[in-house]
Amino acid sequence: MSEVLLRFNAILESADRGSPLAVTFDAALSALEPLARMFIEPDGSFVWRGTTDDGETWQLDGNLIDRGASLAHVELKGTCPSGRLDEVLRALGWPEQAVAFQLPERGEILSEQAFRERAAGGSAIRE
Repeated sequence: MSEVLLRFNAILESADRGSPLAVTFDAALSALEPLARMFIEPDGSFVWRGTTDDGETWQLDGNLIDRGASLAHVELKGTCPSGRLDEVLRALGWPEQAVAFQLPERGEILSEQAFRERAAGGSAIRE
């Protein structure tokens, strides 16, 4: 059985809207950098690619956006297995910090669970 790939274009932010993420820009950069097949630039832009166990390729593009020393939010788009999204989220302070996902093309803000459900169905992407 093949892995469900999440498909999305979203902005990751603190669930406490208006507050920065609990991790600093530098800490997020350092936590993401060691992920296998992660290509990250000092400006915070990154591309992460991989292949599922079934041989299907996936790619996640992102950009860390800082607000002074704090990480304001993270732009994320692409397709990836749920477990890979978890790796990125852990690098950004989750699950200790609750997160929300803004769908900029739709003007919606979703909880983590609602986002995962929509992304699994492919409806968290630009149509």
